[in-house]
Amino acid sequence: MKNDDQMYQSVLSRYAEYKEAKKKKRIQTIRRTVPVFACFCLTIALGVGYWDHFRNLPHIPVQPNIIEEPTVEIPETTTTASTDANTTVSSMIPSEPASTTAPTSNSETVRMTTATGIQTQSVTTVVTNATETPTTEQFVKQTETQAPATAPPVTYTQPITDPPVITTVETQAPIVTEPITTTEWIRPIAPPAQPIQFSDISSAIDAINTSDVSSYSEQEQEVYRNMFDRIKSDGFLYHVNNTDTVSLIEDRGITLLPYASYEDVGIGCYVTFNEKNYHITFYYADRDLIAQTNSIVEYLQNRMGRRSDKEINVSNTSVSLFFADNGQTYAGAFIDSDHYFTINSVVSEVEMIELIEALSFEILSLS
Repeated sequence: MKNDDQMYQSVLSRYAEYKEAKKKKRIQTIRRTVPVFACFCLTIALGVGYWDHFRNLPHIPVQPNIIEEPTVEIPETTTTASTDANTTVSSMIPSEPASTTAPTSNSETVRMTTATGIQTQSVTTVVTNATETPTTEQFVKQTETQAPATAPPVTYTQPITDPPVITTVETQAPIVTEPITTTEWIRPIAPPAQPIQFSDISSAIDAINTSDVSSYSEQEQEVYRNMFDRIKSDGFLYHVNNTDTVSLIEDRGITLLPYASYEDVGIGCYVTFNEKNYHITFYYADRDLIAQTNSIVEYLQNRMGRRSDKEINVSNTSVSLFFADNGQTYAGAFIDSDHYFTINSVVSEVEMIELIEALSFEILSLS
């Protein structure tokens, strides 16, 4: 059956596993959601771009087919002209009446009109010859030909419009990335290394000096080795002095705590004071984190995630107090610049302060 400290450590380890699993689940959800949302936004952007492109295309008006018969006047009598050459007169007259007549010679007038507001072009062809019968000369303009004089010509006119302006919008295709594949074996999440229980402080010191981790699993060996190295780097450990009021509970033994996500390397024991039991742990502080903090309250918050309900001064020492919902009271204070202790028990604030005032420590060398 697990004791209180083991139950506490088990709860902490399970909570750490829960937080890690929740964090991985959140990351997985983000990885699944972000690409879909990005593709959706890109689709909307492309749709808006195409909509603006087709909406702004120039409007091509309907081209009406207008057929108008030109006015042709041929006089009944013929006259001679003073010259033998053919003369062609062409004029551009805007908004002029429908016909033009030659007064003294055989003439044919062809008038080409367009819709209202467009220029009107009149072409007059005059043919004179002293010896020949009057004939109608063809007027050729580019590829158009005029109908014979015996039949009225037919002219198709269309409004002059500018060619439509065609614009192109360059769009970039979405970037498709290949899925990342790996053949590396994914190590399953293993429970953290558990505290090691010893019968007394002498057995714990022998284990620290020996630092034998061969009996543990490969994953736990490094954790326990780091724990032993951290304690041996200081060369000593703190232990509770037995006094008339504070007594060490020998049956509960000594516990070595390895470094964990929410806990430093530590040495735990149980004491009794005024017929009530207390659990005391001496911790080796994280040197990098302690250099960035200014008080025990700030350190416990950053390292263990433990809030402080009250900070008091006991025997010239700043003590952080935390009152849990289950009735337990937690206290924490620095011993020196690299070490601190925590105490927890189901007691009141007054009883916790009385224990701290009566508590004394001793330094045990590892050599």
